[in-house]
Amino acid sequence: MGMGLRELKTTNHTNTNNSAADDNKCTVREQDRFMPIANVIRIMRKILPSHAKMSENAKETIQECVSEYISFITGEANERCQREQRKTITADDVLWAMSKLGFDNYIEPLHFYLHRYRELDSGDRGGSTKGEPPLVKQVVDGGAGSVSIKSVNAEDL
Repeated sequence: MGMGLRELKTTNHTNTNNSAADDNKCTVREQDRFMPIANVIRIMRKILPSHAKMSENAKETIQECVSEYISFITGEANERCQREQRKTITADDVLWAMSKLGFDNYIEPLHFYLHRYRELDSGDRGGSTKGEPPLVKQVVDGGAGSVSIKSVNAEDL
């Protein structure tokens, strides 16, 4: 896949010997390229058993992977918007990009979540009480190629 996100270095443009191509490089701070490590650790802790230990290397590797995944999906959605001469990436653009890039297993649960979110956001609570977390269908790998979908509260994810 080429250079990893951590390998991308910011450039110093004070050197007058830089080529025109170097002058067009975008400088991005590391904290702007990666999902915050605290968020990554919080998600990892929710998934792992309470007694599990995480090395710094594992945390940073997951941080890089998550950030690359988000960038990959967002980049594809952005290209679609540019082709259609739109400036705003919508949730539907993200879902389209995920499907185009082969992440089809996530589309149905995310469509369900998005629909439920829009219902709650528009004030149509559909019988649920205010403040109740939306239900989300979660894909569960049952092993041996079997997959099932179960409903869970969004806050439990």
